[in-house]
Amino acid sequence: MKYHTAFITAFLLVALVSNVLADAENTTDWFPLAVGNSWLYEMESFSVAENDTTFNYGTRLREITDLLTHEAGFLIYEMRTIISLTPAGSSPDTTYDYLRNTATELRCYSSPALNIFDVWISFSMMNKEIAMLRESSAPMSIRVEPMVVLPAGNFSDCSVIVYPAGEDSGFYELYYHTGTGLVKTVYSVESYHMTESLIDFNVQQQ
Repeated sequence: MKYHTAFITAFLLVALVSNVLADAENTTDWFPLAVGNSWLYEMESFSVAENDTTFNYGTRLREITDLLTHEAGFLIYEMRTIISLTPAGSSPDTTYDYLRNTATELRCYSSPALNIFDVWISFSMMNKEIAMLRESSAPMSIRVEPMVVLPAGNFSDCSVIVYPAGEDSGFYELYYHTGTGLVKTVYSVESYHMTESLIDFNVQQQ
């Protein structure tokens, strides 16, 4: 499914900028983990083929459903993702991820029985790069957005991670707000554009 693939690919790209895993100077919860936390996104996209434009709409619900013990002995949070697309009769797409916050990075495991993981966020990268950006206007792969206005509210000082995608003009943008989590995703290439905007959330700190 195009929506699911684009979103997962964007998350996996975060690992590319997480080469140095030094301890974070200040632990900042860019993706709060607690059972019951949930994020609901409005999904909008359009694709262009031979001068014909197709629009698609839907929602993505991400929720922390359980706290489990990994086979290696550490705790992991089970996160369920449900994508519902129009038309209303289409079947929702449900997937599961297993998350661990090590205080230096957010790791995503595909199973509680496997020790293979992807790094979704390096907290040290977020903190240090944001500090640098406040003092420099040089182009980088991460920037600070002073205010992001979404259906769920206004979010100040968001960290936006930007990656190239597809053609030279294509890009991914992931908007994180400390204490809230991922609030917005933008994926754009020459013939396809997708935006996910937070419309509701229920977040408690760990």
